[in-house]
Amino acid sequence: MIQKENSYGTFDQEINTFFKDAHHFASLINTCLYQGQEIVRPEDLMLVDPKIQAYTRDVLMLWNGRYGSYYLGIENQLIENYPMPYRILQYDCLVYKDQMDALEKEHRKKKDLRSSEEFLSGIKASDRLIPCITIVIYYGTRPWQTNFSMKDMFDVKDVEHLNEYKMNLIEVHSDTHRYKDKELDLVFSITREILNGNFVIIKEKYKQSIPKQVALVIASMAKDEELYQQIKEEEKEVIVMCESLDRMREEASNKGFIKGKIQGKTEGIQIGKEDGILMILTNLLKKGISDSYILEITGVSSELLIKAKQSLN
Repeated sequence: MIQKENSYGTFDQEINTFFKDAHHFASLINTCLYQGQEIVRPEDLMLVDPKIQAYTRDVLMLWNGRYGSYYLGIENQLIENYPMPYRILQYDCLVYKDQMDALEKEHRKKKDLRSSEEFLSGIKASDRLIPCITIVIYYGTRPWQTNFSMKDMFDVKDVEHLNEYKMNLIEVHSDTHRYKDKELDLVFSITREILNGNFVIIKEKYKQSIPKQVALVIASMAKDEELYQQIKEEEKEVIVMCESLDRMREEASNKGFIKGKIQGKTEGIQIGKEDGILMILTNLLKKGISDSYILEITGVSSELLIKAKQSLN
């Protein structure tokens, strides 16, 4: 079972790994920025170190394509983050600062700055920076409600002359884009239905097998620990998502029933007594409940569980 405090970190890793694939990444950019046109090609993308000074971005690619060179970034948000426009501005500015530092260092090394303007600037008028575009992908179950740009973070009446710095925001729960990359399209489509509780649609529409790793990404985007763990424990490398969801819901129903029985009295026996505990454990074992889950929900020692198993032989 994934520990609650570590869940979001695990989910982030799964999602980041998925978007480090150039085909998934290119399809996302083409759909969200270029209306589905094949502008960004996977072969023109290069994964770069997302750590910039003390900050680590989720995914950062260098795109050398038809329009020149760009840094393209993805930031995944499992829950709404109020200062997100500021964070994106900060991340993008750090990309520019790194480039400025590199340019200034190169000119100092070459000692090729001649005019007073060049000495003051630290760079030449002909020097250029690589622009940075960041997309925020939000996996919450309700609409993003607060700040969409830097303007939203100010409390003033005249915002006309302020730079907006608007976020490029995708809200998966309401995203209706069709992505040419089949895995990306499945991931966003199924995640959207899970976030909206449309399990009947999933059962009717998504009966095909998908790679286990893709299924783990869906569970991560949906922030569903039970589904993630169930898929993780599957021995098969392909998953039928509607079947996994059915098993999870059935298992959750059974677990809720079992926990309720354990919290009360079973056949009039108090749980605090060892003979009563053994009776409950043997009943659970007869129902085919796994050792790990019995230990989790009862909190008994493994020695006592072994004793219960021995009594069945």
